[in-house]
Amino acid sequence: MLFPLKADLRGTFERRLLDIAGAFLFLYALILTLAPAVRLHSWQADYPWLHWTGFTAWLAGYRLIRRQVNRLLPDHDPYILPLVALLSGWGLLTVWRLDTTLGMRQTLWLILSFLIIYLAARFPDLLRILRRYKYIWLVGGLLLTILTFFFGSYPGGVGPRLWLGCCGIYLQPSEPLKFLLIAYLAAYLADQMPLRWSLPQLLAPTLVIAGAATVLLIAQRDLGTATLLIVLYTLIIFITTDRRRVLVIAAAVILAAGITGYAVFDVIRVRVNAWLNPWLDPFGESYQIVQSLISIASGRVFGAGPGLGSPNLVPVSTSDFIGTAIAEETGLMGLGALILLFSLLVIRGLTIAVNSRGNYERFLASGLSIYFAAQAIFILGGNLRLLPLTGVTLPFVSYGGSSLITVTLSAAILLVISAQPEKQPGATIKPRPFVLTAAITLAGFLALILLAGWWGVVRSESLQFRPDNLRWTVHERYVPRGSLLDRNNQPIAVTEGKPGEFKRVLLYPELGNTIGYNHPLSGKASLEASMDAYLTGLQGNPSSLIWLNEWIYSQPPPGLDVRLSLDLAVQKAADDLLRGHVGALVLLNAKTGEILALASHPSYDPNQMDENWEAWNDDPNAPLLNRATQGSYPPGASLGPFVFSLLNSSGSLPATTGQMTMQAAGGQLTCALLPENSATWEAVVRAGCPGSVSDLLMLSSPEKLSSLFNSLGFYHTPQIPLPAVEGVSEINPADLTPALLLSDEFHLSPLQMALAAAALTNQGQRPSPLLTSAVHTPHQGWIVLPSTLSGAALNITKIEDSLGKLAGAGSPFWQTTARAFTAEGELTWFVGGTVPKLSGAPLAVALVIEEDNAQLANHIGISVLRAALTPP
Repeated sequence: MLFPLKADLRGTFERRLLDIAGAFLFLYALILTLAPAVRLHSWQADYPWLHWTGFTAWLAGYRLIRRQVNRLLPDHDPYILPLVALLSGWGLLTVWRLDTTLGMRQTLWLILSFLIIYLAARFPDLLRILRRYKYIWLVGGLLLTILTFFFGSYPGGVGPRLWLGCCGIYLQPSEPLKFLLIAYLAAYLADQMPLRWSLPQLLAPTLVIAGAATVLLIAQRDLGTATLLIVLYTLIIFITTDRRRVLVIAAAVILAAGITGYAVFDVIRVRVNAWLNPWLDPFGESYQIVQSLISIASGRVFGAGPGLGSPNLVPVSTSDFIGTAIAEETGLMGLGALILLFSLLVIRGLTIAVNSRGNYERFLASGLSIYFAAQAIFILGGNLRLLPLTGVTLPFVSYGGSSLITVTLSAAILLVISAQPEKQPGATIKPRPFVLTAAITLAGFLALILLAGWWGVVRSESLQFRPDNLRWTVHERYVPRGSLLDRNNQPIAVTEGKPGEFKRVLLYPELGNTIGYNHPLSGKASLEASMDAYLTGLQGNPSSLIWLNEWIYSQPPPGLDVRLSLDLAVQKAADDLLRGHVGALVLLNAKTGEILALASHPSYDPNQMDENWEAWNDDPNAPLLNRATQGSYPPGASLGPFVFSLLNSSGSLPATTGQMTMQAAGGQLTCALLPENSATWEAVVRAGCPGSVSDLLMLSSPEKLSSLFNSLGFYHTPQIPLPAVEGVSEINPADLTPALLLSDEFHLSPLQMALAAAALTNQGQRPSPLLTSAVHTPHQGWIVLPSTLSGAALNITKIEDSLGKLAGAGSPFWQTTARAFTAEGELTWFVGGTVPKLSGAPLAVALVIEEDNAQLANHIGISVLRAALTPP
C-alpha cells in the first residue's frame, strides 16, 4: 500500500498534521496582530485583525474538506492535504500582511479552491474525462491563450496583457495551460504504451502541440512560463521513455533558445544581465533582484519576525517575490522550512506516481509533481539569483487566483490518484527515471537552501549596509534618531513626533549643507551620513543592547546624541554677516582644531527637501554645495602672510620695491585695501597687494616654498566627517613663480586656508580639524570621539614677530584681505587670526566671498573673530 496503515489511522495521522499546520498558522496570525506593539514598544497601538478572517476561512475550510476527503477517498495519501494546507495558509497570511485588499481576494480564491478539492474527490471520473477529451481540453487552453492577444488586460493597470476578465475577476490562461499540457502528455503517452515507434515518431505530435503552446507564450513575452513548459515536457518524456539523451537534447535546446532570445528579446537581455551582474545597475534594470537579495540578507537566520520586516520594499512582493518576503520575516529557517515543504510534496507526489495502478495515472502524477518542483525552483531561484527572474508564481503561496486554483486542482488530482488501488500484481516499472528526477529536484532545492544561507548569513552584513537598503527609513519612523548638539549642548538637529511618525527636523536651517539631510528618498548627506552609526545607535551602544533590540524588535536601539564643536552663537553671527552673499567662512580654535563656525552661503533647508529639491539642483548659486569644505578657490594674494612669515624668519627681507600692483592679461591688479604704509612689507601684505606678494615669491626659495605649502596642508585633504575638496597636486618648485598668483590650477578650500592660518596662530603647529567632539552613551555618559593626529609643524622661526607685524599697532588680530582672480571674475579672501600674546583660545579664520568687496570681507572677518572672543 502507498501508506501502510488502516484508514482510521491514516485519518488520525492526517488530522494531527493539519493540527500542527493550524497551530503554526494561529501563532503566525497572532504575531502579525501583535507586531505593531512590538514596533512601537508600546501596547498603545493599532492592531490588525482582518487577517483573522483569512485564517478562520482557512481553518474552517480545511477541517470541512478533510472530513469530506476522508469520506470520499478513504485510502488517499495523508501527507498531500496537510502540505497543501500549510503552504496555502502560510501564503494567505503573508498576502494579508503585505496587502489587505489582496488578502481578502486571496481568501475568496482559497474558498473556491476548497470547492475544487471537494468536486475532484466527489467525481473521481474527472481523471477519465481528462484522458478521453485530452485534445479538446488542450485546444481550449490554447484558444484562451490566443484570446489574450485580442482581449488581454493587466489587473494592475499597466503591464503585460496576460489576463482575461472584467469586473475585478481575472484569469491568466497560462496557468491552466500548464496543467492541461501535463494532462495531455500523460494521456497521449499512456495510450502509446508499450512503445511501438521510435522516439521521433512517438514525440512528433506532442512536439507540435507543446511547440505551439511555447510559441504562443513567447509571443506574449511570457518567457518564464514558456521555459517552464519546456522543462515540464522534457522531464515527463524522460520519465516515460527513460531516455537520458532527452535531458541532454533539452538542455542544448534551452541553451540555444536562451542565446537566441538574448540576442532577439530585450526582456531576456535585461533579465540575464541583471542575473549575471545585478550590482552594475542596482537602481535600474537590476532593482528587483538587488532588493530581493537585500531583503533576504535582512532576514538573516531567524528573520525580523512576522509583521516586523519591510518586504514591501521589494516590488511585487505578494506574487513574484513572496518567497523573499517570507525569508525577510522568518529568516533562513523559514525559507528553509518552505523549501522543505515543497521537497516533501514533490517526493510524495513521485511516490504516488510510482505506486499508481496504470501508466496514465503514473505519468499524470509524475507531471504534476514535476510541475510543483519546477515552478518552485524557478521562482525561488530567481529570488535568490540562482536563475534569471522568470515571473512565475510560487505554487500555493503567491497571490493569484488562476495559480491557486490550478495548483489546488493538481493537488486534488494527486489525492484522487493516491486513493485508487495500487498497480496490478506483477506489473513492473523502471524506477531509474523516477529516482533521477527526484535527485534532480532535490538537488535544485538543496541549491536554493545553500544560496539562501550565502545571502542570509555570509553576505548579510555587506548587503544590509548598502546605500540602496531603505529599511533604515522604516526604522527611523519608529526609533528616535540621536540629536546633533553644539558645543554648549544646544540642539541643532532633533527627532520630533511620536513612535511611528518620527521626523527629522533641523532647528537651525542655515547649517543645512553642514548638518545635511536624512531623507527617505534622497538618503543621507554630510554629518547625518558620516555620524549615522552613532545617530542610529548601531555604534556606541553595548553590543548586547544592539543584539537584544535586533532580536526582540528587529530594530536598532535608540540613537545617541552627538556633540559638535560648533558654537551656535558664533555660527549665527557668521551667518548673519554672510547672508545675501555667496561665500564661505571657517573659524576654528587654532590649537585644538575645533571648528567653531562653518558657514556656507547660500545654504538650503533640509526641512523643505520635498518642496525645493529640484529648484536647489537647478540653482546656479549651488546651495547644495558646502563651499567651506568643497569650495575650490585660487588663493591669489592671500598667500602673503605665509610667504612673509617664511622670509621674516630668515631676517633677509630687503626693503619693499613699492610695486604694489601686478599686470595681468585682463589689466592691472591692485591692492584689495589701501595700505597704511606702502614702505613696509607687513602693510602691503595686510592690504593684499598682488605686486608685493609677487615680489615675496621671487625672494623665496622654490624648495622652501614647496616645503611650506606641504606643511600648511595645501597638498593634503582635510580629515573631516564632511565631503571635502582634495589637496592640490604637489607643485613643481620650478612653477613657484609670481604666475602662481594668477594660476587657475592652484585652488584651496576655505577649510584648508583656515588650517593654514591656524598653523601660524599656533606657533607653527598645524592642527587637525575637529567637528564632532563627543557622543552621549547610555552607561558612560559623554565619551570623547577619537580625533586625527595634528598636522605637520612649520619650519619657521620668529612667528610671533611676524604675526605682530601683520596685526599692526594695538590690534589683537593678524590679517590679510586679498583678491583672487578666476575665469568668472574676482573674489575676495580674508585670512587671519589672533596674535599669540592675546589671552584665551587662539583663533584662526578664513573667509571667501565670490565678489570684489574687500571692505565687506574685512568687516565680516574681524566681526566673527570679535564675536568668538566675546563671552555669550
